[in-house]
Amino acid sequence: MSIAWDAIVIGGGMIGLAMAYHLARRQVRVLLLERGDLGQAASGANAGRAQSIEAHPGLNVVLVKQGHARLAALAEELDFDIELRPMGNLVLIEEERHWQEWSEQAGKLTAEGIDAQMLSPAQVQELEPLLAVNGCLGAAFGMEANVNPFKFCWAYARAACRHGAHLLPHTPATGFEIEGGRIQAVLAGAERHAAGTVVVAAGPWTARVTGWAGEPVPVGFHYAEAMITEPLPPVLNNHVGLAGFYEMIHSSRRTTTAGVLQTQRGNLLITEGVEQTDELHARSTDWGIAGMAAKSLRLLPWLRHVRLLRDWGVPSSVSPDEEPIIGWAGEVDNLFVAGRLHLNIATLPLISDLAAGMVLAETVEPSLDAYSPRRFSPRVVN
Repeated sequence: MSIAWDAIVIGGGMIGLAMAYHLARRQVRVLLLERGDLGQAASGANAGRAQSIEAHPGLNVVLVKQGHARLAALAEELDFDIELRPMGNLVLIEEERHWQEWSEQAGKLTAEGIDAQMLSPAQVQELEPLLAVNGCLGAAFGMEANVNPFKFCWAYARAACRHGAHLLPHTPATGFEIEGGRIQAVLAGAERHAAGTVVVAAGPWTARVTGWAGEPVPVGFHYAEAMITEPLPPVLNNHVGLAGFYEMIHSSRRTTTAGVLQTQRGNLLITEGVEQTDELHARSTDWGIAGMAAKSLRLLPWLRHVRLLRDWGVPSSVSPDEEPIIGWAGEVDNLFVAGRLHLNIATLPLISDLAAGMVLAETVEPSLDAYSPRRFSPRVVN
């Protein structure tokens, strides 16, 4: 059976669901195909942080600032409680070089209109009385926001359906039917779905899916692990993490750090174990639990008396230059890619709307041309 759709979105995570919503509210006939559950993998297995002080000066800062403004009104727009709440972010610093790096970052962000401060150990202790600050030079601090990632995804899913989008979980796309330089249809098992435009929002599977069109977009992945404790009384006011995380994950194939926040229900969510791997999998590991436990106990020694409920691991997408990949891709002329958003939750309410406008040839501001996947295409030498 062949069904004609104006746009087919492949991937039912945060980006795919938000794209389906913004396309459907523009009266586009949208089909979304998801290989598993909606909002699974990294979209549901994250801390729900809408970050700010990790923003890159330039376009990324603009997207973060405007994205936070959109996020503040998102529950009303989507008519669903996403459990949005303000939350500070403390980046604990133990080395002088990291203090210098974060001092420079704080100065740049403050100049761009994002408040970022450098705090002494005494100021950190005032904010977090139960935190061990021995050996700590201080911290970088900024306000951000936090959402329930499951409800964040579900809000977009419900809103997309209200506007007429058709969502098919547990329906993996299996290939493209290409003719005349265009994708004519997306194949999903025995089903053939005719497509006007195909939007690939498949996260770590993006290279595999775009490869069906002959030119895989270089979205890679790493394996990321987290764990959660039993509910506790209020013990933590901010998200607390260690400086040097991104440096560690790029210098080692396997590393762990500590990022801890308390959910609205009282659980402590602890991240993150990261491994560079060629295998897409979602298994828990002994090294991940042990490493995250050791790092978090340095910060919160009393955690040794707290029970862990579970841990999990998921593949998380990365790009060669660590920037988002948004735009038309490949040799076919109706293949659009949306993925690898830096500071995902903070920027997604804005970027997904802009990207939907790009699909429909609208003029969007700010421009996302710098994030085009075609920047990775081999240069033609005359």
